[in-house]
Amino acid sequence: MNVVREGVLRYLSQYRTLIVVSDGFSTDRTAELAGMFEIKPVQKLVVEQMGVPGKGDGIRTVMEIAHEINSKAVAFVDGDLLSIKGEWIQEMVMPVLYGRTDLVVPFYVRDKFDGVITNNLAYPFTKAYYGSDIRQPIGGEFCISGKLMEILRDHPLFPSNFGIDIFITTVAAAERVRIREAMLGLKLHESTTKYLDPESSLIPMFRQVVTTMFDLAVYYSHRNERPAKTDILVSDYYGPIPIPVEVNREKMLETVATRYEEYHDLFERTLPEDILRLTKGFPEGKASLDAKNWAKCVWYMFLEYSETKDDTLIDALRVLWLARFVEFYNECKDMDFIAAENAIRDNADIFEDLKCDILKKSL
Repeated sequence: MNVVREGVLRYLSQYRTLIVVSDGFSTDRTAELAGMFEIKPVQKLVVEQMGVPGKGDGIRTVMEIAHEINSKAVAFVDGDLLSIKGEWIQEMVMPVLYGRTDLVVPFYVRDKFDGVITNNLAYPFTKAYYGSDIRQPIGGEFCISGKLMEILRDHPLFPSNFGIDIFITTVAAAERVRIREAMLGLKLHESTTKYLDPESSLIPMFRQVVTTMFDLAVYYSHRNERPAKTDILVSDYYGPIPIPVEVNREKMLETVATRYEEYHDLFERTLPEDILRLTKGFPEGKASLDAKNWAKCVWYMFLEYSETKDDTLIDALRVLWLARFVEFYNECKDMDFIAAENAIRDNADIFEDLKCDILKKSL
């Protein structure tokens, strides 16, 4: 709150501003402490969020307040950030206020093993399906225009949970509003430590994010009659090097081995034979999916989901996703940040190429 206050005072002093703390029914005195913390002369409002516990309803609460006061720009920052700076407020908000964009998404410098859902699924899927090269579509921090806010508020698929980040990015891409990246530098947040226990944190988040992502792709399929293909050149990187993230690879392997059989019949029904030959070794701890085979899995399972809306497909895909992450770890563990980033982008290109082959019969 104090860092946001400093950013507001330094960069937005000429505007009417309001900091809203949307408390998601927490039990650690968040609302009480936020109410006690003084940030004058900036105005503050501490509220209990509407709806159910979940980030989506927390953001919706802020949007409803912004709608009532006719806000021209609305910025969101996660509550567990450790690296937030006052400059972030300027980088996110000013492009919207100046009328240059409708959505600002963050570009963070993150370790190759941070953003495990982003790197291997959310980024390549969004890039391939909508033709929007948004490197971190679930980055956590955003700024939206009043125009985009109204589109989001009226959308029938507004999620109440962790799907909110991919929802904001996807709707902006599908509705063809203007999107811009903000260079926010290094990102450190408390939830990074949860990568050590994927069962309790990453898997629930995966389910919520991917369900929203797939539902939106089905919803916007009529706007995607021609396979999108991006052709964006990325220059050499000379920025800071991120802090390494520790990942429990063994725990992921264990999860793949124990959960694969649960979805065996679904895999047999959905995946082509060449993929099934690879997955037969998963129960013995031989989890290996390269970028091409992983992309095939995603598109075939999305195709099945688009026809059946079977939620079990999301749970089955998360098993394959963990197997892909293990292989991604093996591929990139000796790479530096720049080489790993290039590999991630190359893998996204594979998603684009295979999308044209696998989904063309449904477009």
